[in-house]
Amino acid sequence: METMDDALDTLSTARRLEQEYGMDARAAEGVAVAIHEHMTENLATKQDLHLLGSQLRGEMQSLRGDMEGLRADMTTESQTLRADMEGLRADMTTESQTLRADMTTESQTLRAAMEGLRADVATEFKTLYRHLWVMQVGFAALIVTLMKLLP
Repeated sequence: METMDDALDTLSTARRLEQEYGMDARAAEGVAVAIHEHMTENLATKQDLHLLGSQLRGEMQSLRGDMEGLRADMTTESQTLRADMEGLRADMTTESQTLRADMTTESQTLRAAMEGLRADVATEFKTLYRHLWVMQVGFAALIVTLMKLLP
């Protein structure tokens, strides 16, 4: 829809083409209309710019909302991950303490068993030495007896 300013601008362009450049009136009007149409089709009006600005502001608001949603999701995920990691750390600490206690118990059990074996071996050696002494005394007595019996 052509405004009064547009019509006047087209008319003044046609008159100028006639007067300054000596064009035929009909040709001047045709050129002026063509120039006007070309300019109005390819130029953005204030209304076009205002509409585009409104659309961009709306999209920016939508993006801000999306970003806030993502930020909230990331915060929630971060807190969940942090809680999971704390739980794993607590589990690992408990498991480590249990393992340490088990190893300490096993170590004490092994020490006690080794002490028992040491005591058993010591007792067996005492018994063995006693038997060897008794055997040596017996052999010595046998040799002395045999020597007395043999001329």
